Amino acid sequence: MKKTIAFDLDSVLADVMVTWIEEFNKKYDSKITKTHITVWDIHKILPITEIESYSLFRYVWKYKWQKIPPTTENIPDIIRNLKVENRISIITRREKETIPYVYEWLKTNEIEYDDILFIFDNFKKSMYPFHILIDDNPSNLIDIKSPKIAILFNQPWNKNFNWPRRIDSLIDLNKNDIALNDI
Repeated sequence: MKKTIAFDLDSVLADVMVTWIEEFNKKYDSKITKTHITVWDIHKILPITEIESYSLFRYVWKYKWQKIPPTTENIPDIIRNLKVENRISIITRREKETIPYVYEWLKTNEIEYDDILFIFDNFKKSMYPFHILIDDNPSNLIDIKSPKIAILFNQPWNKNFNWPRRIDSLIDLNKNDIALNDI
């Protein structure tokens, strides 16, 4: 039986914060970089409300999705290689109006997957069917219990979160002590 590897989309596959920050800097005449985003709740460290933050994410996905880079070079090859022995699932929480652009981004970036699950409510990712979840949001990992495995994708906003399994790049999935074939 193939294992299911579930990937979060934003900031694990799609480096959406790069484009979000570009748009934020234009709109607010700012000069922040991704390294300035040191907490998950952006509105707690930037002079914007939570609603403005989500609105900017919506805008980026609807109108700037072509500018969103992948988080890792050669991402199509990495995912394709993982797909040989595993099932690839994408689990992403988002607003419904961004869904068509997510599909276009995945197609344009040649990312193969077996299924994609869109979450529109507060249902926990831990409740979905997978063996391994790779996510950048610590709150999505804390409810995951064995035999499921959670891997934190390092980003500036999760550096201070204590988690045993972390990667800096999707390439790391086959390089270190969390090699997927050993799980």
